[in-house]
Amino acid sequence: MSGSARAFCGAGDTTRGFCRLLPSVLRQTVWRGNTMDRSVALTFDDGPHPIYTAQILDILRRHRTPATFFLLGRHVEQHPHLVRQMLANAHTVGNHSYGHRHLILAPQKLIRQEMVETSAAIERITGQKPRFFRPPRGLAGWKTLSLASQLGMRTVLWSLSTGDWKQPGTDHIVRRVLDRARNGTIVLLHDAKYDDPGEDRSQTVRALPEIIRGLRSRGYRLVTLPELILPQQAQEKKEPTL
Repeated sequence: MSGSARAFCGAGDTTRGFCRLLPSVLRQTVWRGNTMDRSVALTFDDGPHPIYTAQILDILRRHRTPATFFLLGRHVEQHPHLVRQMLANAHTVGNHSYGHRHLILAPQKLIRQEMVETSAAIERITGQKPRFFRPPRGLAGWKTLSLASQLGMRTVLWSLSTGDWKQPGTDHIVRRVLDRARNGTIVLLHDAKYDDPGEDRSQTVRALPEIIRGLRSRGYRLVTLPELILPQQAQEKKEPTL
């Protein structure tokens, strides 16, 4: 995916005509929501984790904040009760592959297996197929984008990475979000690590209440991904095609 696709195809841009000239799977890839709407989506990758995801869910519940979780299939199978809790608390659950492999150069059979097994695991627990896919590390080649679309999922990346996976400090994580959040921002956070169950995500947990309070004090509404991007889809359907 080129930088031009990222720059031109954000919701709210005045270049939708250009975007319609791109292949459909590129047009459907999401980096941000509607820039005319003062909403932000918090997203968490690599979980669920028995310690940190549970703490994050508790914080979100206490602050009445919806979020979106992009889950690894193998972690879904290990901690199904946390996936059920996400659904019970009206959070959105997305597909983040089964084992966090590099998919950009992987054979099509392996990419499909990573996606299908994760969606199946989520559906067994929730009764619902995930509608959104986020490729590991945000790297998606043409085969990955096409397969996600064929499997009924829209690929979602992000417009603001907190860098929390590097453990830069709680204050740094909070300040990065509050300084860089804009209308329609999709924030990337992590509630686990794909290859190390002992990885410390306590900085993310400590930062979360401050992020929520800070964004709301700046007038932002915190929403799930469907709330952030589906109104945009409805508006685009109303616009005449070129």
